[in-house]
Amino acid sequence: MLKALVAALPIEPPTIFPDSVIAGITLRAVERFPPRGFSLEDPTTPTPAAHLLAATLGVPWERLKFQHQVHSALVRWVHLQSPIETSDGMITDQPGLILCVRVADCCAVLLFCPEPPVIAALHAGWRGIAAGIVETGLGELLRIGCPPERILAYLSPCASAERYVVRADVAQLFPQSAFPVDGQFYRLDLRGDIRRRLCALGLRETNIELSRGCTLSDPRYHSFRRDGNAAGRMVAFIGMHPLIRKSSTVSGSRMG
Repeated sequence: MLKALVAALPIEPPTIFPDSVIAGITLRAVERFPPRGFSLEDPTTPTPAAHLLAATLGVPWERLKFQHQVHSALVRWVHLQSPIETSDGMITDQPGLILCVRVADCCAVLLFCPEPPVIAALHAGWRGIAAGIVETGLGELLRIGCPPERILAYLSPCASAERYVVRADVAQLFPQSAFPVDGQFYRLDLRGDIRRRLCALGLRETNIELSRGCTLSDPRYHSFRRDGNAAGRMVAFIGMHPLIRKSSTVSGSRMG
């Protein structure tokens, strides 16, 4: 039964990362997981959904690392024994761990540096972006010696600039990424704003992959704005192949 479910779990993969990186985002797949679709909402317990994702990725569920997401700029280093804690970004230099971000309109930002080998996963909605989650997460990679021109980034499906409407109080936080619809409402380009922030810190635009998926308009994705409390949560994930060696320059750099 588990093998059949594993075969049924669809994942949308990035194309920017090398084969040494395991990355992607789960799809809703209502036709295979009725009535709500595949969803992982409680990261604190080994739910059937967590076991299914782990089996699909070929790892024990204990290697899936989650966090209590609160739309903050809090980023922490994690290892195999790290408990689930409050944060919106995780970083690790340990191969074989899968960093997981749950999203349903917010953007997941997945980062990989080949040398020193390190990955990061950030939960970036408008509140987190305004608080500095992108600068905090990428800044930690730069702090440990990751050359910005070698870092690769993937920005997941999220509420798109064509469909994401916000009021003026939110729009004023994004003067370069919010575009007026009328005197009261604006369209907000989350991915464009994140890309701008990554490039400002030294990433090459050619090293940033933007998903074209819109969670609001495409039923393959969960969307809180579209479905309200009936919405589930997708999982964006990134991990390094266990054969990758840790760099000595990263050892001992964990903040928590």
